[in-house]
Amino acid sequence: MLTRENRLNLDSIRNKLSRSLFGINMILHEKLGSTNTLAKDLAVANAPEGTLVLTEEQTAGRGRMDRVWLSPRYKNLLFSVLLRPHLKADQVFILTMTFALAASYGVEAVSDIKPMIKWPNDLYVGPRKLGGLLTEFSVNGKDTDYVVLGLGLNVNWHPGDQESTLYPATSIQGEARKRISREALLIEILVKFQAFYRDVTLGMTDQFYKKWNERSMLFKKRVEIETVDGRICGEALRIDRNGALIISKDNGEEHRILNGDVSVKL
Repeated sequence: MLTRENRLNLDSIRNKLSRSLFGINMILHEKLGSTNTLAKDLAVANAPEGTLVLTEEQTAGRGRMDRVWLSPRYKNLLFSVLLRPHLKADQVFILTMTFALAASYGVEAVSDIKPMIKWPNDLYVGPRKLGGLLTEFSVNGKDTDYVVLGLGLNVNWHPGDQESTLYPATSIQGEARKRISREALLIEILVKFQAFYRDVTLGMTDQFYKKWNERSMLFKKRVEIETVDGRICGEALRIDRNGALIISKDNGEEHRILNGDVSVKL
C-alpha cells in the first residue's frame, strides 16, 4: 500500500539541504524519462549550479553504452545534479569518482552495507549490481561548461525478482533486510558529495585516488575488458589520477585503459 512515507517529500528534503549547494534549485517529478536528460536541458537553459533533479519513476533512464535503467515508482533513488566546475575536460573523471565514493559512503551510513565500486561507474555488493552512475558534460574549448552527474540506486526494490537483467542485481533492502528511507539516503549522499566537491574545487584531490582504489572491487582481480580495440585480459592494479584502469597483462606489461566494459574473471 502506498503511503506518504513511501513518497519523497520535497519540502522536507529542501529543509534538510537548506544550507547546501543542492538545496537551491530542486525539482521533483512523479514520472520522468531520464533525470540526466532533464538536467542537461536545464543546464543549457542556464539553470544554476547545484540544481537537483529527482524522479519517483524513471521510464527511459540511461547507463553507459546506452543501456537502459528502468525503475518502478516510489522504490528507488533516482536523481541528477548539475555542476559548473572550473575544470578541464580531462579532469571531469574526478567528479565521477567522488560521486561514486559519496554514494558508497551514503549507503553504508544508512544500512551498514559497504558497496564497492566497479570501474568506471557502478556500485556492487559482492557479485551483484546495486546501482550505476552516468556522467555527461559539455565543453567549451578545453574547459567544461557544465557537468551532469546521475545516480540510480536499487533501494527498496529488487529487480531480479521481477525481470531479467544484464547483470545479477540486488538492492539495499535486500542486503540489509530492512526498509531504507530514500530521503535519509539522499541527504547522506549529497552532504558527503558537497564536501568532496568543495575539496575538488580547491585542488585537494590526492586523497580521493587512494579512497577510490580502496573501494575498488577490481583490485588484484583478474579482469577482462571489452574495448573498441578488442578484448584485453590481466590483473587490475589501480585506477590512475586520470581515471584510467591500469592492468598487468599476462606478459607482465602494464596496460592503461581509458574506457571499456569490464568483467571479473573467477
